[in-house]
Amino acid sequence: MSVELTQEVSDRLVFDHYGWLTTVAKSGQPVPRLVWFYFDGSKLTVYSMPRAAKVAHIAAHPQVSLNLDSNGDGGGIIVVGGIAAVEATGVDCREDGPYWAKYREDADRFGLTEAMGSYSTRLVITPTKVWTTPTG
Repeated sequence: MSVELTQEVSDRLVFDHYGWLTTVAKSGQPVPRLVWFYFDGSKLTVYSMPRAAKVAHIAAHPQVSLNLDSNGDGGGIIVVGGIAAVEATGVDCREDGPYWAKYREDADRFGLTEAMGSYSTRLVITPTKVWTTPTG
């Protein structure tokens, strides 16, 4: 099941660079992690190190949420709930054209260009629900 996204939500998913991906640990504890993500209009792509806890969490509990920042006043918060899966392993996120076009400058600025080669597990999230707070 997928969800219809408003233009505001779609725009934020395209243009925002940081999100908090929340997975569920074996204990049942929700665990948020700051991630880079790419939205292609229907699904979200996140790259991870293969042994990161979020990969194991998703295998056990595929329900996740991606939370975007507010406008600083508590408005404009966007939370996308969805089903996550490991789509590929042993890949190089720097070879994913759209993803790397979004994050190449950030990786260079933070000195992470070389390190990003170790983010070799591609996670895909299919949105199923969206929660927002008013922007006005």
